[in-house]
Amino acid sequence: MSASVDMRGGWHRTAAELAPVLVLIGIVAAGVIGLPAWLEDYPDSMVWGIAAWGTDAIKYVVNDLALGGVTLSEVSRMFAGLLEVPVDVAQGLLSEGFTFYGADGEATTLPPLPWPAVCAAFTLFAWRLAGVRVALFTALTLGYFLIFGLWGSAMLTLSSVVFAVLISLVLGILLGVLGYRSERANRILTPVYDVMQTIPTFSYLVPVLLLFGFNPVAAIIATVIYAMPPMARVTTAALQRVPANIADFGTMAGCTPRQKMWTVLLPAARQHLLIGLNQVILLTFAMVIIASVIGAGGLGGEVYKGLKALRIGEAVEAGIAITLMAVLLDRLSKAAALRRPNHAEVEGSLWERHRAWWLCLGATVVLVVVAPFVPALGEYPQAWTISTGEFWNDAILWVSDTYYTQIKAVRDTTILSVMRPTKDFLLGVPWAVAIAAVAFLGWALSGWRLAAVCAGLLGFIVVTGYWDAAMTSLYLVVLATILTLIIALPVGVLAGLSDWADRAVTPVIDTLQTMPNFVYLIPVVMLFSVGEFSGLIAIVAYALPPGIRYTKEGIRGVAKSNIDAAEMSGCSRWQKLRHVQLPLALPDILLGVNQTVMFAFGMLVITALVGTRGLEHDTLIAISKVQPGEGIVAGLGISFLSIIIDRLIRATSAQLSRQTAGRT
Repeated sequence: MSASVDMRGGWHRTAAELAPVLVLIGIVAAGVIGLPAWLEDYPDSMVWGIAAWGTDAIKYVVNDLALGGVTLSEVSRMFAGLLEVPVDVAQGLLSEGFTFYGADGEATTLPPLPWPAVCAAFTLFAWRLAGVRVALFTALTLGYFLIFGLWGSAMLTLSSVVFAVLISLVLGILLGVLGYRSERANRILTPVYDVMQTIPTFSYLVPVLLLFGFNPVAAIIATVIYAMPPMARVTTAALQRVPANIADFGTMAGCTPRQKMWTVLLPAARQHLLIGLNQVILLTFAMVIIASVIGAGGLGGEVYKGLKALRIGEAVEAGIAITLMAVLLDRLSKAAALRRPNHAEVEGSLWERHRAWWLCLGATVVLVVVAPFVPALGEYPQAWTISTGEFWNDAILWVSDTYYTQIKAVRDTTILSVMRPTKDFLLGVPWAVAIAAVAFLGWALSGWRLAAVCAGLLGFIVVTGYWDAAMTSLYLVVLATILTLIIALPVGVLAGLSDWADRAVTPVIDTLQTMPNFVYLIPVVMLFSVGEFSGLIAIVAYALPPGIRYTKEGIRGVAKSNIDAAEMSGCSRWQKLRHVQLPLALPDILLGVNQTVMFAFGMLVITALVGTRGLEHDTLIAISKVQPGEGIVAGLGISFLSIIIDRLIRATSAQLSRQTAGRT
């Protein structure tokens, strides 16, 4: 019996190794022999009308279907109203003030907190939480908002982002714990995360608007859908990596399962949970411009307005403000997560223990009283602001003009030698052959279940009539993912091994990942004009940070005892990296590959604005025509492509890991 199993296992491994060659041979053979016309181009008469049906169904369920005389939109908008209360309070305190109406209809307006008081409170909070260096960075960031005339927009964004991050954090941890405790739940939740994170944000904006209305709460809900999955994934992975002896210690101490989870396991996984929190913050800020389209306003609205009016400099200024705020919140959240509780008894009165906060509160009260008489304290004077818009415009135009010949040569060579052949190849493969080839590849790597998933998801794209558009999108993402990983993996390993490289790389990837999607298009279009090459560059730039970050954290997360054991056995630096650090960091690296694919597809829909014509273009067209069914079906096509690529990458990595373990 064991011999037959070994024979099947060995034959299966051989099939996996030869799968790419066999797939290529099959595609070439099909092209030479020829297939029936309906197996090459799916007939329009056989296309299922799921998209149109979905539009009608969504509008009916939201607006017309009623239970007990109450429609779904009324229930959802009541929920949105409850969630809007704390958001309005925060925005009123920081930016908009409060307006009250008397019985006679006369309005009374209370101004927001004076800007010096807000600056002092945030700086003091940063100092007490994270030290002098972060407090100085906080003061400089707030000063940037003031000097560039972005204070009101920044405070609006801060209010919305904080709530979105908190909701995403809580939901992500709860779902991550559920996935850790139940393997079945984890298997169900994983594809749900994939769909949530890879379906284009524009695809679910129309349903969100229909349900929750055109307001900041709808933007927060859309942001949570996009930003929460990484937190859930990382929570499950972090809990699985907690050493068994720590869990045993909690059991020996008499903890209940709930106590062990919240007082032992989650604190032990805190370092890895920071990766998820970082991703939540960065993804939330990546959504602020898209959220501004549905009523969020704030800094995202400033970028959006600048791009629409072609005021590139103003858009860049607001984009930098978003980046600074994201880095600031990331540092503050990291400091809060790593902060150790002080269990020692603190002597002194309440005044002595919190003297700085009492002084800040007193200064705030004084400023609130004085501000009506000194307008400059209540609202930062417009005359004190500056703008660098012309500088950014001139800088990009200078680069474009100076290096036009070199830029054109790189663009044309890439398009003619790489992009066009790849696109023509994918569009030329018959749909039946492509599905059979991908299914065979999935079977060779992981078995019939993966083969069935690949065939089913690709079949959905075919029968809904989006095959050619899907292949157009796929070729861009495949090229972008390959380029991204070629850059990200070596840089991440270097940053994981070297402190100086980490200090150089981390600010760069923080900046890249927090720049709004739309901002990437500004220099790309000005340097390379519109077209698919510009889309490729934008996707690579946007998808690069998670690959670097997860690889770096995986290398740095390897236990020192394992490294010491390798050094004691006489391993060289290369041997230690190849045989110890990389294998042990593989779970984090796989998460990085997963996130790279997800980010590539997430950026794909934005590239429709610069002339790409795949599923992303169909999605935007559907949204502009208020056709949620068409938008969701096209978005699901993008999501399904990303899920297939992700599953094949995971299966390939698992296969390589088993082969490496067998050789050792």
